[in-house]
Amino acid sequence: MAKIDGLAHIGLFITDIEKSKKFYEEVLEFKTVYECALDEPDGTSTKIAFLKNGDLTIELVQVANPQKRGDGWVDHIALRVEDIESVRDTLLSRGVKFETDEITFAPGVFPNGSKWILFRGPDNEHLEITEVMKY
Repeated sequence: MAKIDGLAHIGLFITDIEKSKKFYEEVLEFKTVYECALDEPDGTSTKIAFLKNGDLTIELVQVANPQKRGDGWVDHIALRVEDIESVRDTLLSRGVKFETDEITFAPGVFPNGSKWILFRGPDNEHLEITEVMKY
């Protein structure tokens, strides 16, 4: 199996991407390293910003119609891999059930695109393996 290479990012649902970016940049000294918007099937758009400080990358995700919550949202933990297909196949052989049959490829996430696929841990925690295409 191609190895898992570390933590890729932590995805957080937020309600106002500009407000959150300002907080992470000005208060916690993160730097925005990439931003994009993904068109959704319902005609809305999901705004995404990746912010980095040292080895930690946070993905801010603003959906069009967020749910109200008292606590914050940690949506998923993404594990960085170099060969997503190989890692997926190994995990399948170990009994992991993925949320979809296909790996998602998003050409607009990072300069040369990104691939990911999601699954759940034993306590229903949301996990992702992700491969950022080299640029």
